[in-house]
Parts: sequence; structure tokens; C-alpha cells
Amino acid sequence: MSKPRISPMAVLLAALSIGLALGWAGRERSFAAEAAALKSQTVTLDQVKMSDFSDRGSVVGKLGLYMAGDTPASSKFVTGRLVLDPGKTPPPPHTHPEEEIMVIEQGNGEISVDGKITKVGPGSVMYTTPGVSHGIVNTGDTPIIFTFVKWAPRDAK
Repeated sequence: MSKPRISPMAVLLAALSIGLALGWAGRERSFAAEAAALKSQTVTLDQVKMSDFSDRGSVVGKLGLYMAGDTPASSKFVTGRLVLDPGKTPPPPHTHPEEEIMVIEQGNGEISVDGKITKVGPGSVMYTTPGVSHGIVNTGDTPIIFTFVKWAPRDAK
């Protein structure tokens, strides 16, 4: 039995088709990555849409995001503002793979980092490394307002 003969034209057309498909897929992937990537920008507080923020089924305050997405050096980048009602916590001490910074703008509370509780007020800053337990409780009679920034290295998706 003789082997079927493949024409050079068929090989050329197959190679061209595969090359075009790979090129198109790479282009689409590049456009998708650019669309999700954050661009350099400034966001003012009046541009931030504040919405009810719930934890374990009840509203604990208002949350607004300045921006969220991937950056050239990080993934899961997010920065926002939380207005936490008196006596509330969003959620209790927890961990996640991102680093996090929290800056207290107004109000009083307690921040727990790796089991250590610190009383905080305006100007206080919290930083946690990935996987470290942390949380905040509003211990005052007025809302506590804080800005947060979280990010992970590019390879920690």
C-alpha cells in the first residue's frame, strides 16, 4: 500500500493557517491584557461611588473603590475607601495573599495584626504582609473612615 502524497501547497496553506491563528490569538490576548491593566490616572473623592458594604448578611458601612486591576508590576491591585459604622467590623480578622496598607482618616478603633491589637485614630497606618491575620473594629461613636491599598506580585494570580 502506498503512502498518500501531501502536496507542498497543502503544507504551505496549513502552515499559513496555523501562523495566522497563533498571531490572532496573541493579538487578542494582548488587547485583553491592556484592557484589564490600570492606566496612570488621578481619581478624586467625588468620582468614587460609595455603596452599602455588607459582611455576614448585614450592612456595616459604605465602600467605594478608586481603582482595581492589574498594573505592570502587580496583580489584584485595589485601592478604596471604607466608612465603617460604629461597633462594626468588615470582616473579622482574616488573611489573604495580597499585601495591604490601611490609613485611618477619621474616627477611632482597634486594628488587630497577627494577634496584636492596637488602638488607632486619624493618621494611624496598618501594613500587613501576605498571609498575616488582620482586621479592624470601630470602637468609637462615629464612623471610622479609612483608605486601603492591596496588591500582589504579578506571579501570585
